[in-house]
Amino acid sequence: AAAEKLILAASTLLILVLTVGNVFSRKVIHRSWSFTEELVVAVFVLITLMAAALACREGELVSLTLVTDRLPVVVLVTVLSVIFTVILFKYGMDKVLTQLANGKRTFVLNWPEWIFWSFVPIGSVCMILHFVEYCIDFCTDFKFVKRKEEA
Repeated sequence: AAAEKLILAASTLLILVLTVGNVFSRKVIHRSWSFTEELVVAVFVLITLMAAALACREGELVSLTLVTDRLPVVVLVTVLSVIFTVILFKYGMDKVLTQLANGKRTFVLNWPEWIFWSFVPIGSVCMILHFVEYCIDFCTDFKFVKRKEEA
């Protein structure tokens, strides 16, 4: 989780620097940094998946609680969430492998596109780990007993 938080902070800072730098460059120098759009979009995907993974760790990912409010089925919700995330991982890996085989590159930076698409399987793995971690903590009352003691 500490590594994920570091990646999130660095990625957010990178987006901030690129966006502000591009605006400054366009307004003052009258030259646009054409590569910023590719990088910002790719890094934003990474931020979204990493933040979702950290939310999974605390059980704070947005979910429909219509069923779970009536029945405590954390294990079922975890299993369904992991299945969805495994499917996301599979399709993300398929895309990465296809782009590796095709050698497809980005338009402006001319970087291999598989680099940016690899953020999807990486984020998926983090989400799976945190879903399972949250379920174990919930079932063993590990973090929840600790929170009650602190309150």
